Amino acid sequence: MPHEHSPKVKCVVNTCTHYVPGDLCGAANIDVIHEEEGKMSKNSEQTQCKTFQIRSSFSNILGSLDNVNLTGALSEPFISGTQLTPSVTCIVDSCKYWDKGDLCGAEKIYISGRDADECQDTNCATYLPNNEG
Repeated sequence: MPHEHSPKVKCVVNTCTHYVPGDLCGAANIDVIHEEEGKMSKNSEQTQCKTFQIRSSFSNILGSLDNVNLTGALSEPFISGTQLTPSVTCIVDSCKYWDKGDLCGAEKIYISGRDADECQDTNCATYLPNNEG
């Protein structure tokens, strides 16, 4: 179940093991990070969803089962809403929406990267630069 600070997640990464038709994410938690380690993101293209795992084989699907929102996945067909909203951990502190504790303060986020082959093909399209400082 998402914690109270988690934004609603819309994800179009249809090649991910966590993708659910309707642009939902079935992960229990997603991690949004800088695309290049040690380099601060300056735009959305320099972010990525580290939780992405390509749905290319049965072993990949099995490997991602430790991060599945099972309760949400089972209840979503009966009680449509936010059951499939994962919690969001974000270390992109150059973003306007980043909050202490690596939380995301946005009301909703959009993860882009349709037909992605790897994490670097995904982005947090909601990223806006934090112009403080």
